[in-house]
Amino acid sequence: MGERKNKSKTAVATVSEPLVVDTMGGRIHVHWDESAQATPNGQLVFFAEFLACTGVFDRWVERCPLTYTSPNSPGNRDVLGTLLLAILAGYQRYAHVTAFRNDRGVIRS
Repeated sequence: MGERKNKSKTAVATVSEPLVVDTMGGRIHVHWDESAQATPNGQLVFFAEFLACTGVFDRWVERCPLTYTSPNSPGNRDVLGTLLLAILAGYQRYAHVTAFRNDRGVIRS
C-alpha cells in the first residue's frame, strides 16, 4: 500500500506534442522545457483558458463601473486585464499596482 517506489531518483515526464490551449487572446501552443526547474508565469496560460471557458472575466468587465471620458483612454477590458495579470504575476514596478497590493480594503490577504 502507499505510493509506488520509483527505482530512479527522478522521474521525468516527456511531452512530444505541444498542448493546445484556447484563451481569450487566441490559441496558444504550450511546449514544456524538461530542463527548466521552474517557471514563474508558465501556468498563467491555463488560468487564461479557465477565464475564457467560464466567462468569469467577461462578466467582470461587463459589470465594471469604470468610465473614462478621454478619447485616448484604454478600454475597461485592457485596464482590468492589466490589473489582474499584475496581481497574479506579483509585479511591483508600477506605483498603482503597489497601491492596490497594500490597500487592505481592495485586496484581502
